[in-house]
Amino acid sequence: MNGKLQESALYLKCCNNLETEAFRLYEILSKKINQPESSFILGFAYDSLKCAKTIQAILDYLDLTEIENMTCKKNLKELTSNVSVFSKKIAKTNNVNYEMTCEILKELSNLEDQLSEIYTNYLQSSSIRVISDEFSTLSINLSNFKKIFENFIEQKQKHKETILEIIYSFEAKEADRLRNATPLVKYQNPDSWIRESTLHSFSNPPTNESTA
Repeated sequence: MNGKLQESALYLKCCNNLETEAFRLYEILSKKINQPESSFILGFAYDSLKCAKTIQAILDYLDLTEIENMTCKKNLKELTSNVSVFSKKIAKTNNVNYEMTCEILKELSNLEDQLSEIYTNYLQSSSIRVISDEFSTLSINLSNFKKIFENFIEQKQKHKETILEIIYSFEAKEADRLRNATPLVKYQNPDSWIRESTLHSFSNPPTNESTA
């Protein structure tokens, strides 16, 4: 395996690791929230799994002996590690309430942005041609090969859009709940009214953060 092919295959191997961790993260979160949102999250999990399996199929076609013990680039390694740590934190959380759900979803929106950027960088590099040339005997040209990763990017963008829609839905539901509950809470316990009001104000994320 020449150096360029080795480098490109290693990048894909790291993407495979990252998508596998993303699958675990989404799968864990789907068990912590209610329907119908959990169905969307579980769908994201299996989308990441499909990406991982697609990349693995590419790698299986190549000779991986030389890259099995090689280390991923710092940014990919750190992101994969961060996803793994985040998954473990969510797994240990028994009560994922409204505020926490929104914060987690904002993190996932950022993750989808980073995944999209990773594949965009790959598309813009010379590495993708190096890999696609290895598939020339299978009548797969560069354009066909690029389409795989363009679909990945489109998928990540759709994930982010759906995540933001879920956040807005949660916020609307919480606003309605508080609007309906506050007169009763205020009447029963003035101190409780203060805590609810403060909590609701604190839980509203800045616009820039929720659309980042």
